[in-house]
Amino acid sequence: MSTRAKTVTALFGAATLALLLTACDPGGAQNINPVGKVPGSEEKSQSTQCDVASSAAVDMIDEAVGPHDTAEFANVQKGDGGWYLGATIVPDDSNDPNDDEVTVWATTADPKADDFDGPLYAVNEPAKDAIADESTPVSDAPSSFSADSDTAQRVESCVVEASDR
Repeated sequence: MSTRAKTVTALFGAATLALLLTACDPGGAQNINPVGKVPGSEEKSQSTQCDVASSAAVDMIDEAVGPHDTAEFANVQKGDGGWYLGATIVPDDSNDPNDDEVTVWATTADPKADDFDGPLYAVNEPAKDAIADESTPVSDAPSSFSADSDTAQRVESCVVEASDR
């Protein structure tokens, strides 16, 4: 077999292998199972209905996490004794190696109100970690709020679903 024939065979084999490998994975280019994207889909009917916090509540979370992180929106779920807020905080600098985190907060005032001014409490570990090195009026949540509660889990699911859209 000549060198030219070997080269053509090797290139053809490599191209075939690459084609087979890429056919197995969508390559992250699209979500092959989008949640709540298709009207009337079973997944949409199972998703949690979430309200959105006012910009005043989001601004308070944004201030609490400090200048190195930012919060752009927050979902709300009413629970016993108050409301849970779920927010994704992202590094303010696109070169920051830290990951986006889902934080859970709590309040006894309606966070959907335009004049919301707290109180705001950190509930889950990412929220507590985000405020740990900041001088902020936010403190850990009272014992009536728990990161393990059904309401906290629902608001966290809302944030994840909203982030996936």
